[in-house]
Amino acid sequence: MNSIEPSWDFYRTFLSVLRDGSLSAAARELGITQPTAGRHIGALEETLGYQLFIRSPHGLMPTEAALALRPYAENLAATAS
Repeated sequence: MNSIEPSWDFYRTFLSVLRDGSLSAAARELGITQPTAGRHIGALEETLGYQLFIRSPHGLMPTEAALALRPYAENLAATAS
């Protein structure tokens, strides 16, 4: 993991993708474009150094790393509220 903390926007997108299962649905929920949502997830994965989602015909499936990151991201969301 890099020493630079990723943007809150990346975590917000991450949580939305976890809930909704797709970049498109997360983008609609957040009022951003699907490519922007994809860039957020890609940047978060790059910063953290591991894959968060596996692309499948049924949408984005969270990896074990994503499930482990969820409580931290939820805590950030609660703090941001």
